[in-house]
Amino acid sequence: MDKTGSTDESDVDIVLSSYAAFARGDIDGAIANLDSDVEWIDPDEFPNGGLRRGPAAVGEYLRAARAQWDQFISEPSAQRHGENIVVIHHFHGRTIDGEEGEGTLADVFTMKDGRAIRMKAYVDPNEAFRVDAKD
Repeated sequence: MDKTGSTDESDVDIVLSSYAAFARGDIDGAIANLDSDVEWIDPDEFPNGGLRRGPAAVGEYLRAARAQWDQFISEPSAQRHGENIVVIHHFHGRTIDGEEGEGTLADVFTMKDGRAIRMKAYVDPNEAFRVDAKD
């Protein structure tokens, strides 16, 4: 058990279950394990990127993001990195406009008591391993 009271495996499983829910279009499932005060930070260069607080704001953002995809295949891999969980997320599929799309990014989650209290995304996956949770 780590100092937040969570085991590594269970936190990784919780985070990966959120990606699976998002991929199948289940946004309520994707946000089910967010803390009520979650801080969610996506890069400004992402469509509608920026800071969101709370599950409702994150859910709205994720619904809009998922709605852009007709077919979405998510291939996340997660590992503990210090006190955080780093997810390298490769995704591909077809947008609602019929365009093929793909990408790889990194999301860094800070967990407490089995809930995500913070998520910060990085366009460059390598950057996720060079940062401190508080940046």
